[in-house]
Formats: sequence, structure tokens, C-alpha cells
Amino acid sequence: MKPPRQTLRLLLAAVASAAILSFLLLAPPDGLSPLSFLSSSPYAHRPKLLFLLAGQSNMAGRGAVVHPLPPPYRSHRRVFRLAASRGWVPAAPPLHADIDTHKTCGLGPAMPFAHRVLAAVPSPDSGGGGGGNDTPVVLGLIPCAVGGTRISMWAKGQPLYEFAVARTLAAVADGGGNLGAVLWFQGESDTIEIDDAQSYGAKMERLVADLRADLELPNLLVIQVVISTHSVVISAWMMDIGEMMNFF
Repeated sequence: MKPPRQTLRLLLAAVASAAILSFLLLAPPDGLSPLSFLSSSPYAHRPKLLFLLAGQSNMAGRGAVVHPLPPPYRSHRRVFRLAASRGWVPAAPPLHADIDTHKTCGLGPAMPFAHRVLAAVPSPDSGGGGGGNDTPVVLGLIPCAVGGTRISMWAKGQPLYEFAVARTLAAVADGGGNLGAVLWFQGESDTIEIDDAQSYGAKMERLVADLRADLELPNLLVIQVVISTHSVVISAWMMDIGEMMNFF
């Protein structure tokens, strides 16, 4: 059974709106140090709602990491990332620095997305409840994106595909939690040749089917991000991000 189309639209809108927010909001540092809060966070070793980050440079992030960071990019005590060593560390830009090692990584959409998810499900200790659950949601981001890659390089059997599946399975097997969705941001490299563009849809369908089979999640949600137009951004701002979490 496929997830409801409305839910898919809400999730995609969440990523689009969160990404645009990151470039609009500036504030002083909030005092959270990525190097210090891991040992002090009571959430570091709890099960997490996992998100696989895959695609090319748009997902990996490019551009200088500015300071102070815009609020949607700042570290949060309930957001972690799976490092290249497969250990959990605080999530802070650049998320793909030890994954996409041939380029200088910067800001991508994953941290704003994570902050929006957390905002949709307040922590019990914030006074907003926990969505009917006394255990606050903890997020685990699994960076796997590599810049300049075509979708054919993500086909089953290719190194990038096997790398992403292996990291995701390791995160789940290690008590990391449950995979909530795949965030996929890729396609620009497939616009150069007309044959690549015309075959993209079929390749994407195959990729989704393979991921669902190999991760043993037949209804796995795959959020395909697109480069926003003005109309997409405006419609994203009008969505109720709280409804997104109904899927989980």
C-alpha cells in the first residue's frame, strides 16, 4: 500500500520550506557546541527516527559554513548524524564532510528538515507534550550523498548504492532506531544528455523498489526533492508541518 499522496506532498513541502528558511533567519549562537554536547546529551544513545540522505551536491551541501549559523542549521541535542566511522556524533554542518571528501561541503537541506520535524513534535519537557508519547523524538541523519553523481551511479550493485544500504542497515542493527524516510536530492547531472533525462523516471522507480527490498521496508517513504520555483516555495509556506508526522 502506497503512502497517501497528501502526506507525500506535505513531507516534500517540509523540506522545501525548511531549506528556504535557513537563508532567511539569522540569530546569535545558541551556545550549543557540537564538540561538547554529545557526552552531556541524554539522547545520544537512544533509538532514533532515521533519515537516509542520498543524492549529489545539493544534498551534500556546498558553500561556506557561515558563522553565526542560521537557526535551522544549528546543532540540537536531539539530532545526530552517522559519521563515516559509523558512530553517532552531533549533527552540525557540514554533515557530509567525511563522506563527500573530494569537495568542500557546506550547507544542505537536511538540518533544516530535522529542525522542522522536531518542531512538529515538541519534547515533553518543553511543555508542548510529545504527541501523546512521553519519549521525545530523537533524529539520526545518515549522510551518503556524493557530488556530481548520476542516478546510474546509484543503481543496485554500484558502490554508492551498496554504501548507502550498508550504512543504513548498520544504523538500524546497532539499535539506532527505525528508518523514517529517504531524502533524495539528485538529478542535475542527468540533464546534460537527453538519453539520461528521458530514462531518469524509470531509473528512479527502480532505485525506490531496490531500496525498499534491500532495507526490507516495502512502504519506505522516499522524498524526492526538486529545485524550488517561486510557486513551490510559496505553497510550501502554507502547509501545516504538524500534519507531516501523522505518517509516522
